[in-house]
Amino acid sequence: MRRPYPSPKFFWLLALCLPACNDRGNADPEGETPAQPASTGSAVAVASSSAGAAPAISAVPSPEASEAKPPEGPRIYSKRRHVWIFYEPNGSSGWAGFLGLGSSVRLKSTQSRAGDGCGAFYPVEPRGWVCLNQKTTLDPNEPEYQAIAKFSPRLESPFPHHYGESRGAPRYTEIPTREQQFKREYQLKEHLEAVEKLRAGTLAEADIPKSLRGVDVKLAGSGPPPELALFPRGIQESRDYLKPLSTVAWSHEFDAEGRTWLVTADLALVPKDKVTPYPRSEFGGVKLDDSTRLPIAFTRYEARRKHKRGADGVVQPTGEMWARMSILPIEDGQPLEAEGKRYYRLKGSEELIETQDATVARLSPETPWGAAVEGAPADAKRDPDAQTVQAPEGGRRSWVEVSVLGGWMVAYENTKPVFATLIAPGRGGIPARGIDPLETASTPVGTFRVDGKFFTSTMANPAFVHSDVPFAQNFHGPHVLHQAYWHDGWGEKRS
Repeated sequence: MRRPYPSPKFFWLLALCLPACNDRGNADPEGETPAQPASTGSAVAVASSSAGAAPAISAVPSPEASEAKPPEGPRIYSKRRHVWIFYEPNGSSGWAGFLGLGSSVRLKSTQSRAGDGCGAFYPVEPRGWVCLNQKTTLDPNEPEYQAIAKFSPRLESPFPHHYGESRGAPRYTEIPTREQQFKREYQLKEHLEAVEKLRAGTLAEADIPKSLRGVDVKLAGSGPPPELALFPRGIQESRDYLKPLSTVAWSHEFDAEGRTWLVTADLALVPKDKVTPYPRSEFGGVKLDDSTRLPIAFTRYEARRKHKRGADGVVQPTGEMWARMSILPIEDGQPLEAEGKRYYRLKGSEELIETQDATVARLSPETPWGAAVEGAPADAKRDPDAQTVQAPEGGRRSWVEVSVLGGWMVAYENTKPVFATLIAPGRGGIPARGIDPLETASTPVGTFRVDGKFFTSTMANPAFVHSDVPFAQNFHGPHVLHQAYWHDGWGEKRS
């Protein structure tokens, strides 16, 4: 369930929080929506050039994220991409959020009420009303819902779908005949001939077309799933083509009409031979607790040398390396200086890392509302330009702090740091004065409320589409904190 203005019980961070706020999955609403939502609370994010939070940045979720077992009791289930949750049993009352495809929410009561636009509104947890109509059901065993649920996002995985890059992929709403394919797809005969040769291993490396490099041409080995016949008509998004460099999210593949087909997140069909799969990043950040505390160093860009100080006091390389994106708890305090260089010492170790090789996430001295952060030095100085906001009422008072230039992020629950990771800020870095950050692909700095959160969100512009981006959290207008499945450049300027 998407809450446009989330309560203070906000994110444990990306995958660790958002699944708890959604029982299945969501997508960013496109096109017309009901009356716009009213504010119901706030969550805080801070972004600065040295340390801040929720910019147009991205971070991968923890692999420990898993799907919580839905609470017992009667529920209402969604059979569409967007099932609106209204504040009142009235279609004009404004929406508090929505249920995504295959998602569900527990009912407060099994007693419904008639209202404007619906004959049966049901009250849901924690608040709001959902209409029982052709888009919803109270029966989780209903065949149409079961068919949809099979292809819904997987909350047990930090990657809710499989993902890849379009090579000019068409989108179909049902399995097309060969004749229909040839009418839609340019130079399909030559393309399919190259696919067959590549599959047979008879196509020389130099002869592989650019459009097929990296494409997985293996057959699925199974036919169409019977659930396809039960998909509601018109459920798919309206776009019929994905330009090259657009992305594809899918849950299942099958063979039919001479090709392998992918079932996308909105239940459309895309030919597998026009999609390049993305490799999955293994990086996920680190939980903070009594045994793992800030400061923590990350190794960005490339592997970094390990050093040690010998008995003679000279610091030298050990001959070993820390892998790229290693997570290294370091000693607090001033770096060690030797031979004109500066080094951080790893906690509980004699190993050293050169300061220029490390990106260090540190404690913020205060929360955005001025409370001292646990463990922060008493003499720590707060950024004099930082904006002070009113403390959220109740809940965990969650907030995140992001370093735009450093490429790191720390999540807090009130005054307690709970998670640290790398992020990928905008390619333009810090905004130039007087220029819209969108024009330079830069990340705005300041203190921002998180205005909305989505389990998955499709991000589109006229040039291309990023399909069903996981764990998206909107702030400061069009800017979004989100996971990114299309790169592994954490700590680097990418967005």
